[in-house]
Amino acid sequence: MTCDGIRERLGAYLDGEVSSEEGARVREHLGACTACSAELEDLRLLANGLVAGGRAAVPQELWPSIENRLDRNAAGFGSVRRLWARSPFARRFAAAALFALAVGAIGFGLFPWDRAASATEIDFSVLLDGLSFDVDAAFTQFVEQHSGEESSIEQAMQFASALNFAIPPELPGGFRLKAVFILRIGAQPGVATRYDREGEFLAAIFHPPVRKEDFGSHKDYECVVGQHRGHAVSVRGWTMVHVTDPTTCHCVLSQLEQSELPPILRAVAPDLAQTTTHEHEDDSSLP
Repeated sequence: MTCDGIRERLGAYLDGEVSSEEGARVREHLGACTACSAELEDLRLLANGLVAGGRAAVPQELWPSIENRLDRNAAGFGSVRRLWARSPFARRFAAAALFALAVGAIGFGLFPWDRAASATEIDFSVLLDGLSFDVDAAFTQFVEQHSGEESSIEQAMQFASALNFAIPPELPGGFRLKAVFILRIGAQPGVATRYDREGEFLAAIFHPPVRKEDFGSHKDYECVVGQHRGHAVSVRGWTMVHVTDPTTCHCVLSQLEQSELPPILRAVAPDLAQTTTHEHEDDSSLP
C-alpha cells in the first residue's frame, strides 16, 4: 500500500474498522514509514483530546501538525501555493480560523462528538466465530481488530480511567492473569484481559456502553448473573456474559457454569451496583 492509500485508511484503522488482513498491512507500512506513523499519532492525539471533553489544554504538537498538513494540502495549487509559502501570516490566520471554528462548533454542540463517540459499535463477531477452532487465535484477532496494545495493569487503569473495572492478578477459582491489552473502541478506550487456569481460558473485556454490539450470526439473550441483569451469547460450550452500568460494559468469556460467574464478576467489577435493567437494548439510557 502507498502512503496515500495508508493515510486514507488511518482513521478506520484507529477506530478498529479494518479487517485483520488490512490492519496487518497498515502496521507493516507504519513500521517502515515515519511520516505515516506521525500522521497516525496526530490522529490519536486529536481523538484522545475529543474524548477527554471539557476545556482540555491544546497539545503542543497540534499546531505543528495543522501547519504541516496545510503545507501538504497546498501542494499542487500553483500560484496559490507560492502565495501561501510567501505568507506565513496568511497560513497561520487560515489555520487559526479553521481551528477556532471547529472548537466553537464543538462547544456549542453543533458537532455531536460526544454522542457520536457514545454510539460506537463494538464487533465481537471475530471472537465468537473463532471459539470453535482456536480461542487464543480468536482473542488475538479481536484485540488486533480494536488496535490493541499489550499493557500493564497500571497503564490500562490509567488509559481507561473513566471506566469502572478492576484487574486482579488472580480471579476466584484459580484463574491467573496472563495478559492485559488496551483497546480503542472507536474513539473511546477499552481494556481486554486474558486469564488462564491450567490451560482453561477466560477473558474479561471492558468498554463504554455502546448502542450496538455486533455478534455476527450469534444471538444474545437476557440473563441474570448474581444480583445483576445483563445479556449473554452462547457458542458451543462458551458463554460471553455482559453486565452494564452507566459507564462500563463488563464482558466475561468463559466455559464456566453460570453459577460460577458471580464471584468473578464481583472481582472484575467491585464497584458495580445491583443492576435490574438490560441497558444494552435501551438507547435512552445512554448519553
